[in-house]
Amino acid sequence: MNTLSIGAVCAFTTVLAGAAIAQDRLPANIEAVPGARLPAGATPRVFPGVTPRCQVNPGVASVTLTKGSRRGQVSVSYEIVNQGRGAWSSGPRQQGVQLVAQNGNTGRAYRNHQRMPGSAAAGGTMLSFSSPYISNAFDDFEFGGHVDVAISYDPDIYIDGNNCNDDSSSTNNQVRIENAEILAFMQGTATSRTFR
Repeated sequence: MNTLSIGAVCAFTTVLAGAAIAQDRLPANIEAVPGARLPAGATPRVFPGVTPRCQVNPGVASVTLTKGSRRGQVSVSYEIVNQGRGAWSSGPRQQGVQLVAQNGNTGRAYRNHQRMPGSAAAGGTMLSFSSPYISNAFDDFEFGGHVDVAISYDPDIYIDGNNCNDDSSSTNNQVRIENAEILAFMQGTATSRTFR
């Protein structure tokens, strides 16, 4: 290998090393490519005109049933948590939570809708709600009932130009407590039970 070739290789290596050192680091809650995993110690590169993707994931963390002082009285509580690695940022009317608690015998249903807030840190609680005690919430003999807690979004949320309110997973957006679980709770001695 001649001196000119060795000099060219050294110059090229120096340019690459300098470029690697000059790369900017992204904030901890942003990735350059969704789902990409870089080797340990590697720094994602920011390209001009490319918006980094937020990793947000609102989910129903828990639903709790609590018996009241009178037979058949039940309060339903739930907690919504941003289970993603990024901060949630959205408009105040773009997302909400629907609760339905239905008596399997009478068909009567308690319904409630709560708006979720427009901001939440990674891992932060987005919404906690407890219903009043519902009289005859469920049948405690045979037909039980069910509870649904579900996150819902404005239809345009994925095209609003804000990727920090694009839920990265819908698998945790709903919890349903089925008839058998309702009956077991209503007929059991526990005054409270949490479902996840």
